[in-house]
Amino acid sequence: MGEVNSNSAARQQRRSRLLRFARNERIFPGGEHETGNCTACARIITRRFGGDVRGYYHADNPTARVGETEYGHDFAVTADRFLVDPWLYHYYGETPVLDMDVPADRVEIAARYGPEENWKTMPGWEEHIEGSRYQVRPAQHGRG
Repeated sequence: MGEVNSNSAARQQRRSRLLRFARNERIFPGGEHETGNCTACARIITRRFGGDVRGYYHADNPTARVGETEYGHDFAVTADRFLVDPWLYHYYGETPVLDMDVPADRVEIAARYGPEENWKTMPGWEEHIEGSRYQVRPAQHGRG
């Protein structure tokens, strides 16, 4: 039982760290900056915390609430299964971090982003992030 509580505490700590990062307006100023684009925001997350950029064209994922007016949407999914979407937070005020292992969050994920089988992994984040004026460190093993 102690291990379960410890794991739960570690996930909460990880979630809090992701939330602080995703809400940071210095890193995600939006507007004319590259972070005015959902893909760029997702790439910053994966560069710092690991994981993949996932996304969809809305025409291929019509049940998704997010991306309808933008014709699609991209977001980050970390290796430890947190869906992180700073763009959605900065432009629409929605919470930027959802835990894919928590049932209530999975319901919200399905409503926002549609079925997971409709998401595609976006390749090649390295070439998109190199020009960023915000230097973010890649995730290191053993550190959040």
